[in-house]
Amino acid sequence: MLKQYKRRQVKEAWQLGRTETVVFSDFIHEYPNNRTLQTRLRTHFKHADVPNIGFHGFRHTHASLLLNSGIPYKELQHRLGHSQISMTMDIYSHLSKENAKKAVSFFEAAMKSI
Repeated sequence: MLKQYKRRQVKEAWQLGRTETVVFSDFIHEYPNNRTLQTRLRTHFKHADVPNIGFHGFRHTHASLLLNSGIPYKELQHRLGHSQISMTMDIYSHLSKENAKKAVSFFEAAMKSI
């Protein structure tokens, strides 16, 4: 479905003489503004009857899923574009409760082997 959308988008851009490579475009305006995108997203959330987490909520969910699946903080820092690891740690360290439990298990196993 995304490939089909991309093909249609490229075709319409070519027909209009546009060269921009935007993700979402109506080909009339340069780029949709933030307010328009927020309104559209809010409409989709409302129709789906789910909480409105906004665009930043998607970013936070993405980071949370990666972190809890075991991705190192340094990799998460780079994916999110944080210049300092401390920013990543300050924002997301509370999310690694499962990893904290694993650390306790590893420590207990290490102590038993002594």
